[in-house]
Amino acid sequence: MTFDFGVRSRSRSPRYSRYSPRDVSEIRQGPDHPPTVGRYAVGGRPPKLTDGITLAERVHAALVELSDGSATFTGCDEAGRPLVGHGHAFILPESVEALGRGKEGEVTHVTVYAPGGFGSRERAALEALREVRGDGIVADLTLLALGHPGDFGGFDPAGGGSPLLAESRIWTSRTPFVPTRYPKATRAGAPKLDPSGLQIGSPEHELLRLLGLAGFPEPVTVEAVSFTEIAGERVGWSSFRRARNRGDGRRAGSAGYGFRIEFPAPVQGPVAVGYGAHFGMGGFVVEDRSK
Repeated sequence: MTFDFGVRSRSRSPRYSRYSPRDVSEIRQGPDHPPTVGRYAVGGRPPKLTDGITLAERVHAALVELSDGSATFTGCDEAGRPLVGHGHAFILPESVEALGRGKEGEVTHVTVYAPGGFGSRERAALEALREVRGDGIVADLTLLALGHPGDFGGFDPAGGGSPLLAESRIWTSRTPFVPTRYPKATRAGAPKLDPSGLQIGSPEHELLRLLGLAGFPEPVTVEAVSFTEIAGERVGWSSFRRARNRGDGRRAGSAGYGFRIEFPAPVQGPVAVGYGAHFGMGGFVVEDRSK
C-alpha cells in the first residue's frame, strides 16, 4: 500500500483519523500488484449522496485532465473508442456518519477503483487531485491512501473502513440500479421469459445479466428493496439523481431499483453494475450485522 498523508485540500478539511487499514507488512506491493483503489475524504461543501453522480462526474473530469487523458480514467482508447469490459475507473461516492461528518447525508468519501490497476501516470493524477468545482459543487479532497479493496473494507468509518469494499455473500443496494435494457414482450404483448421464468430485460433479469458480465457468480437469491437509509432517514430511489449531466451511456428509462442479493460464496467489493456504474450508480454495500 502507498500512503500519502501530504496531499491536502487548498482550504481547511474536516478532521479525520490517521488511515491505517492494515499493517503495511501484510499489503501486497510491487509492480505485479499495482494499487487499484484510491480513497479520499471529502470536505468543503459536497453534495448529498443523492446527488453523488454529479460529484463523480466532476472527479472524473478532473482525473482525465490531471492524467492527460489516461484510458484508465477516460474509458476510451487513443482513437476515442470505448474500452471493452470494465477495467477502467469507477468513481464511487459514499456517505458515512463518523467524526462529525455525514449527519446531513452529504458525501464524506470518494473511492476511485480501477480493476486494471493504477500506473505511475494514474497515481500522479490521484495524488494531485485536491478539489473539484462546478455544477454547484465545491468539494475538497484529501487522499487517504492507495491500495486494494481488501485493505479498506469494513464497518469502522472512523478508522477508514468502507462497506463498499468489504467481502460478503450478502449485498444490498446503496444507490439505485438503472437497467440498460428494456423488458421484452411478444407481439401480442405477453412478457418474453427466460428459462427460469424471469421476464427478459426486466430489472431483476438485467441485474443478473450484468453481474454475470462483471464476473460475479450467479446469486442464489435476489429480493427487491425500495429504499436505503441515509443519515437515519429512509430514502427511496426516486430521490436520487439518476442521469449524468454530460456524456453517453445506455439506460432503459429513468427509473431506479434496489435489490438485496445473496451470492453462493463471499465476493470482494466493490459491486456496481448498470447505467452510471462508473459514476456511483448501481452500487451495493455489505450490511453491518453487528448492529
